[in-house]
Amino acid sequence: MSVILELDKVNFSYSKFISPEDVKSFYLSNIKAEISEGDFISVIGKNGSGKSTLVKLISRILTGYSGNILFKGKDIKGINRKEYSRSVSYLPQTSASLNSDFSVKEFLLLGRYSSRRFSDFRYSDEDRDIVSASIAETGIEKLAGKYIYELSGGERQKVLLTLGLVQLNTSGDLKGKILIIDEPLTYLDVSYQIEIFSILKKLHSRGLTIIIVIHDLALALNYSEKAILMNDGIIAEYSGSGKVITEAILSEYFQVKSRIVSHENNFLINYSSQKNL
Repeated sequence: MSVILELDKVNFSYSKFISPEDVKSFYLSNIKAEISEGDFISVIGKNGSGKSTLVKLISRILTGYSGNILFKGKDIKGINRKEYSRSVSYLPQTSASLNSDFSVKEFLLLGRYSSRRFSDFRYSDEDRDIVSASIAETGIEKLAGKYIYELSGGERQKVLLTLGLVQLNTSGDLKGKILIIDEPLTYLDVSYQIEIFSILKKLHSRGLTIIIVIHDLALALNYSEKAILMNDGIIAEYSGSGKVITEAILSEYFQVKSRIVSHENNFLINYSSQKNL
């Protein structure tokens, strides 16, 4: 597989934007990584380790870093934002603040913004067809006519996922496109968690590159092929999920004792106790 995204000696600090008196300085240091087309990568680590900062830099939500981030060999700073967003979609950490009197279909049409010209005042038949295809992809047909404020937390999360697919136009070829998701499972029950990961797995099988920030290490181990472990602003480990999510690494970086077992082709993690520091 060819490299779709490369991070080379990337450094970033929030102290450039916020006074040190207001917030403890946090930084990413010397981040180096190559992500191949078609990868499914979990980004894991303790709270405050730099997971969300890393994906926000890749998504161009955050700027002001040193080093280079290359998308298909091009510096992302030199790629038009609309052009970049047609290939790289970012879904935020939570949908809790999403409260709108848009219908779901109207809201999803906003995902076509990056593909429309400034002079386009109406959505085209193509725009609506892409929304319909994305709705079918995530199975939210029954939600399409509802208003956003009527939805439960799990339903809103599925609508946000669908919005990301509209942005990428998943009715076409998914190769060369990246979906970045920051903690999609917050406040969701088990059925929604499994449903969302099943959708992601299906999209991945069609060639979509997926990068997901996640705290549930068992889901990361079962669904993702690779894992990036962040610790104190650096990439501590980056390899196959089974080589990163191990009992030894959980002990060293998460300070917990655990036992990882395989049951019916699924991995289970039993956290027995907190490790004595």
